[in-house]
Amino acid sequence: MKQWNWKHFVLFLLAIPVLNYIASNLGESAGRRDSNSAASDSVKQSKDAPIQTIVSTQDSEGITQENLNLTFLKNFEEYSLGRFKVKLEEFSQGQGASKNNIEVKSEAVYVEVGVKKLAVIRFHTSANTHQVMIAGIVGNELKRITCFRNSNQTVPISYGACADKIEEIFGVRVGLTEPK
Repeated sequence: MKQWNWKHFVLFLLAIPVLNYIASNLGESAGRRDSNSAASDSVKQSKDAPIQTIVSTQDSEGITQENLNLTFLKNFEEYSLGRFKVKLEEFSQGQGASKNNIEVKSEAVYVEVGVKKLAVIRFHTSANTHQVMIAGIVGNELKRITCFRNSNQTVPISYGACADKIEEIFGVRVGLTEPK
């Protein structure tokens, strides 16, 4: 069994294509903001904007829920935020922008439902895009769900499309005290 190293684990946790896709949506949202009126933008950025989900799976390489501690969570959040900003900057430069003016904030917590522990990292941008990443161990696999939408509303994880995907992948419903 390989020695557990949070940096190694975090590298696998991040799905670069997911970040590229999200960054492209952020840039598109910012571009609309620059070229459209505020009234038109508010219609496009309604609270009813659809939530999109992406799921990825990989071998956990011996990682268990016991390895999901606060140090790991903080390091994972910092690394994810850094990668998110890099991909957003690369996208902006690819679109000919001299500087990316989109601010990104994050927060990370663990959610426990029964014996299941899930890492939850939320991202919010000044371009009114919200994303939440949920990571956890299922058997000998690491599963990640990324839920996002272009809206001024956060992405809920206790109901709606993201909650349904969490239940499908992890077998738990956030907000319940016991697995279903």
